[in-house]
Amino acid sequence: MLQGNSSCMIRNYFKVIYRSLIRNKTYSIINILGLSAGLAMCIIILEYVKYENSYDRFHSKSKDIYRVIIEFHDPGQAPSTDVANYAPAAEALKNDFPEVTGATCISPEYGRVVLQYNEKAFEEQKVYYADSSFFSVFDFKLLEGDPKTALAEPASIILSRTSAERYFGKMDQWKRSPLNEMIRVNNGNVMKVTGIMENIPGNSHFQGNILISLAEYARHNDFEKNWGWNDFYTYICLRPNTNPDALQAKMPGFVTKYMGKETNKKMLIQPLESIHLYSNHSFELEPNGSAQAVKFLTAIAIIILVIAWVNYINLSTARGEGRGKEVSMRKVSGASRNEVMVQFLFESFYINLIAFILAIGIVQISLPFVSALLEKPLEFSIIRDMGFVKILAVLYIIGSVMSGLYPAIILSSFRPLHILKSSSGSIARGKSGLRQSLVVFQFVMSVGLITGTVIIMNQMHFLRTKDLGFNTDKTLIINAPSTVTNDSIFFNRYQFFKQQALKYPGVEHVTISSALPGKLSNDLDSHGSIRLQDKQEQRLSFLSFRIDEDFIKVFDMKLIAGRNIPFATAVSRKDSLMLINRKAAEHFGYSNPDDIVGKKVNYQGRIREVVGVIENYHHKSLKTNFEPMLLRNSTSGALYISVRLSPANALALDQIIQDLEQQWKTVYPENPFAYSFLDSHVNNQYKADAQFSKIFTVFAFFSIAISCLGLFGLVSYTITVRIKEIGVRKVLGASVENIIMLFSKDYIKLLMIASAIGLPLSYYILNLWLENFAYKAAISWWLFILPVCVVTFLAFLAVSVQIMKAALTNPVDSLRHE
Repeated sequence: MLQGNSSCMIRNYFKVIYRSLIRNKTYSIINILGLSAGLAMCIIILEYVKYENSYDRFHSKSKDIYRVIIEFHDPGQAPSTDVANYAPAAEALKNDFPEVTGATCISPEYGRVVLQYNEKAFEEQKVYYADSSFFSVFDFKLLEGDPKTALAEPASIILSRTSAERYFGKMDQWKRSPLNEMIRVNNGNVMKVTGIMENIPGNSHFQGNILISLAEYARHNDFEKNWGWNDFYTYICLRPNTNPDALQAKMPGFVTKYMGKETNKKMLIQPLESIHLYSNHSFELEPNGSAQAVKFLTAIAIIILVIAWVNYINLSTARGEGRGKEVSMRKVSGASRNEVMVQFLFESFYINLIAFILAIGIVQISLPFVSALLEKPLEFSIIRDMGFVKILAVLYIIGSVMSGLYPAIILSSFRPLHILKSSSGSIARGKSGLRQSLVVFQFVMSVGLITGTVIIMNQMHFLRTKDLGFNTDKTLIINAPSTVTNDSIFFNRYQFFKQQALKYPGVEHVTISSALPGKLSNDLDSHGSIRLQDKQEQRLSFLSFRIDEDFIKVFDMKLIAGRNIPFATAVSRKDSLMLINRKAAEHFGYSNPDDIVGKKVNYQGRIREVVGVIENYHHKSLKTNFEPMLLRNSTSGALYISVRLSPANALALDQIIQDLEQQWKTVYPENPFAYSFLDSHVNNQYKADAQFSKIFTVFAFFSIAISCLGLFGLVSYTITVRIKEIGVRKVLGASVENIIMLFSKDYIKLLMIASAIGLPLSYYILNLWLENFAYKAAISWWLFILPVCVVTFLAFLAVSVQIMKAALTNPVDSLRHE
């Protein structure tokens, strides 16, 4: 019997909800649309946050894997860190510490790598040397080959699935395995394919494409006992439940044992799972994300969801004031207050369920576009990720209770006698203190988000337009050849290509270098123990790379002291000269750049003369300050040929590139012609910040739209309740403008209160993001006026449209309203 009564009651609840939704279509649509849009935006952001937090966690031992990095303590300098370590460190750590169960090291191939199989030749990116323990520490999947032996022997090479398919065709069409096939490297060494590796997931801080055995590297380089060459990224695996702090406490003794008591270096262990979001050291393998940006976006997701729930509460309580007769009749018929509360909570659960279903549809449709915008492989699959399902279930329950509880309490408290005596059946209170507070909250969020958007866009504009100290326009970058290894032959062939290229009317200057200003890469050399020849006590660290005589011409750098480096033939000794930047001169102890010209520098045991000083330029992004730089006169190990194009030349860019490619194939027939533009490299430094700016702006816009939608619905219902008042005022002579101002002034007051809260709050929070940059855009007063103007305009638009519609209604019709 009780079960029958319960089912009957539930059916009755559904009927009431259905009739209420149909009778108030506008408010129902606004409520459901606002909730579903807010939920969809929240889910999308949470998907992104989940992806950012998933980096490197697919390894089965991820919680026990640590990267060992180096911290340098040079006299008179702030400590600096380098994520690359020394080659012997991995084995030594494993031997010296019983808690270290495994260790591996990898080293990037900084030069060009062209692989050739039969007639197919491609320049490969992200090539690494790895030792035989690589697959025992990491869980990267081998599709073909034995992970225990694939990197054990010299001349062994592992291809990623993508690279393998370039040489051997689609994997599902292979008639036999490519294992043991021979591939030529840089038109020289032949290596045996010992493994095919599944493409590394996007949520890995390591994105290797080709792996070559470290034993092959050891055949040509003496590094296995070298504690002075830190080009080797070292990872260790600890026993489960090992205290990493206890191991860290032992590291000073380890460093002293192998590097001596006088060393200026420390070794730090860094959890693998923290690298992507919490690591910002020199020579990272890939551009890392930002934990701060993830926190900001999580906050936006919460704000959007809360705004959607606030809309529901406002509209439900406002509309509920017109449902007084319904509540009163239920109470007169014997319904208790608890039963009325249950009805309204049931209604909240029902509407939230509809909104959730619509939100999931919106997410499925929009997620591919968001993935393309962020260049992240975001996926939404409820079946595959039960953890995320639990999060959504919790959001649904919390949202339904939070958005339904207050309206249920308020609406169930109506007194039947008071309501039934009213001609309209409405209590028409109109000015709920909580409702006004919620409107202020929406305005605070809107003002804050627009302020944040404006500040972020202002900073991104500053990054794009600030003078970097070099010219980024009209600069074509060609990847230097990799198949020419002899220094004199390399030099002569390059000079021939350069001379031929300069004959084209669209080419102004050509240079060759081992690094590019503004390119996010690990091409820079980092060396310590550098000193002036006459100062034995100096032990300084510098960044360095190799250039030729036209480098400062191509990049339009300013020479502030001395002269440019001269032209040097492949066999001359003029390559013992170098340029330095102003910061390097100061680092050596000379505030006047002219004073260091002609000085001799002991650079790793070799004496070089400083012939000139250039003005500081931003080789790295504006997140870092100027660093001391040494530019050595040498073409060996060059990676880039930079071509400065004439801005006044009328030739089409495509034609210039086509001419250069034709000349390239003549001089370097074994090398693919791969090119890019310098400005794209500069912009790539801010790629993560640009993506953050995009997603912040997009979701800030949606949160403001949801707020305006709720405000529109709230004003619409308020006008419906006060339609008689509007008619009376018109009969008494009030103009349309008077009525608009009368209804708008309350919202303008709330907006002013919100601005006083939202502006300083957003400024404080966005300053945390700006701390990532060494150079910040000036924050002008108009950056704070603009958000207030925008929110005022949007709010006035949402309010005035509805008020004007009511004000233009014939007073006779308004006074007939019941």
